[in-house]
Amino acid sequence: MKEIQFLIASLLFGLSSTSFASDSVSIWQTYYPNVDCSKNECAKNVPSAALEALLEKSHYFFPEKLETNNWIFVSDFTQHSSKKRGYLINTKTGNSTAYCVAHGVGSGDGNGNTVRFSNIEDSKMSSPGLYLTAETYYGNHGYSLRLDGQESTNSNARDRAIVLHGADYVNERYVRDNGRAGRSWGCPAVDQKLSKDLIDKLKGGSLYYIFTDL
Repeated sequence: MKEIQFLIASLLFGLSSTSFASDSVSIWQTYYPNVDCSKNECAKNVPSAALEALLEKSHYFFPEKLETNNWIFVSDFTQHSSKKRGYLINTKTGNSTAYCVAHGVGSGDGNGNTVRFSNIEDSKMSSPGLYLTAETYYGNHGYSLRLDGQESTNSNARDRAIVLHGADYVNERYVRDNGRAGRSWGCPAVDQKLSKDLIDKLKGGSLYYIFTDL
């Protein structure tokens, strides 16, 4: 009986994964019809709901950025923080790279899930919505990237010093040992060893989106 249940579960998981990838590719081709998805990922590894929200919001606010930017980034905060829930997407090929991304300590339930958000100073919460990346600088967390929020949910990002930076509490070892990523004071922190390359790709006006269903 257990073998049959396992087989059924495997089949269902396979169908779900196939459907998920198919949905993402379909969404991607709507916005990037000239990218040949037969030769690359076309962002199929990005959850379709997060991908659609990113592209729809970006197209509404900055449609030209979808054509001129080489890179866009989306963090899916509906996922547990132990997951690689940040996706760097190459807009010219559709290929994507996944990263662990921290949420703010005020946004978490202590178990790796996001349960609330805020745009208020000193809330130590994450702020969902669309951002434009700006200039880089060296601060308390080393090489960092300033973010300018474009919506009412994240408009205070610069004043709150909500930035993309590296941290040692978002690496694979920390996540493995603790069952979740560590938490920031609201910044979307990533693995310190990966942060410089990510920041250099995104700096100077790229699109970044924090997705949530709350």
